Amino acid sequence: MFTGNKDFYPTPQNIIDKMLCDLDFTMIRSILEPSAGKGNIVETLKKKEESHNKYYGNSKYQFDIDCIEVDQNLQHILKGKEYRVVHNDFSTYDTMKEYDLIIMNPPFSNGCKHLLKALEMQSRTGGAVICLLNAETIRNAYTNERLDLQRKLTEYNAEIEFIQDAFLDTDAERKTGVEIALIKVYIPKVQKESFIWEGLKKAQKEREYDVVESTQLIDSDLFKAIVNQYQLEVEAGTKLIKEYFAIQPFILSEFGKNEETGETIQKGNCILSLKINNKEVSVNKYIREVRRKYWKALFQNPKFIGQLTNNLQSEFYNKINELCDYDFSLYNIYQLKIDMQKKVVSGIEDTILKLFDEFSNKYHYYDEMSKNIHYYNGWKTNKAWIINKKIIIPLSGYRDLQFSWGGFRPTYYETVRKLQDIEKCFNYLDGGLTEAIDLEEVDLEKSLKFAEEFGETKNIQLKYFTVTFYKKGTCHIAFNNEELLKKFNIFGSQRKGWLPPSYGKKTYNEMTAEEKEVINEFEGEKEYNKVLENTGYYLFDGNNLNLLEEKTA
Repeated sequence: MFTGNKDFYPTPQNIIDKMLCDLDFTMIRSILEPSAGKGNIVETLKKKEESHNKYYGNSKYQFDIDCIEVDQNLQHILKGKEYRVVHNDFSTYDTMKEYDLIIMNPPFSNGCKHLLKALEMQSRTGGAVICLLNAETIRNAYTNERLDLQRKLTEYNAEIEFIQDAFLDTDAERKTGVEIALIKVYIPKVQKESFIWEGLKKAQKEREYDVVESTQLIDSDLFKAIVNQYQLEVEAGTKLIKEYFAIQPFILSEFGKNEETGETIQKGNCILSLKINNKEVSVNKYIREVRRKYWKALFQNPKFIGQLTNNLQSEFYNKINELCDYDFSLYNIYQLKIDMQKKVVSGIEDTILKLFDEFSNKYHYYDEMSKNIHYYNGWKTNKAWIINKKIIIPLSGYRDLQFSWGGFRPTYYETVRKLQDIEKCFNYLDGGLTEAIDLEEVDLEKSLKFAEEFGETKNIQLKYFTVTFYKKGTCHIAFNNEELLKKFNIFGSQRKGWLPPSYGKKTYNEMTAEEKEVINEFEGEKEYNKVLENTGYYLFDGNNLNLLEEKTA
């Protein structure tokens, strides 16, 4: 498996156990696996979490694990296991999130660079690094990069264990005789200095202050601008939090005596409190809330999601809690756009076809609703039909008529959603303008609310049709855009295979007698020529829709 990936050597279980054996997991919450492969190490961590909670009966003991993996096939495996993949390439990963532990089996061909970056990340705030390397990387320091690594490992008093035949063990999924080095580095938590405190002491002497002017970020690219703003806010907030923890010893609640020296010292709790949503503050909690704000704002921006249907907007909006674990970066925004586009394109034709079926044969057994369709002899079938201008569907505008409080309620949730579904489908067919902001456009919910307030049950004007409600539980729909209805019927008939394969490709005169017969039954020569003159409009192609592009005036 994955033999084409020369650097993919899944970590054997016995080696993973060695990597984790000395860790104090009570002090570890946030973890980064920057070369996660198919998730062997993460899986072991998850099992440790599960066993701890089962033994102590404490489900709150949870690891916050981020994964990075460059191989797309391995990414799919990780995501399939519901592991969080936050980036694709560790060498380009840029975050202010702090990790208690970075644990990795990096590519042997690039292990030195990966370990140096991990050490650099942990040097900012402190934390553990556990890494497997090709032993030659340590033993043969013939490059400046390797010399730099040796110096840092010595500086941090790293524990190094050389292991022969680690990847020749029976549980090794891919075998190699390369000797490895198991490296463990524990960098102490960085003692934070208070720039504010030092600045005030300096000000006492100089009484001068430097004024720093802030300039507003201006970026012509929407996403670059908001990502830059996000990064600025994260940086400002994390600096504030770190400053808060650094200044705490100088602003405690009371004075007391040092028992050893007799010196007067400050003691007790900090006079000031810094909280996030009334909870204890931390850098990671702050970053998560800033991410939440920016992801939420993105999903409220009509330039980003304004053309999605309501149900798709809701679906993605509900993922905000999940997205809080991902940096608000250009990479992750791009990945989200891809996911959204795939979701829209894959679902749009099914949605329209279901509606076509619902208007036509779903309720044909009701006498009243059998008039919804007009039959014609289709291609290779005599059971084809199109939707008429006026149709009837089972949709009630009345609620609880058996009770005194019941009555005309077209604003009921199910009624609104059904009519919105119809409107959304016709929006797509009309050119993908799902949520276009237009003052002249009829607002469905407002129209239904107005009708309810004034008791108007008949001919309620909506965007593409009028609706009339009856107490027996039916809704009469009259389409007011016959050309769009024609497009709808062409779409349904083509997808059902009721129109000749040559429809819209041949002129009427070029068609066979059999093809002409279907065209005559379906619409006639004159209407068919209209289609040929404007195939871009009548012949809908969901693959050409770009529903996520910014709209320009």
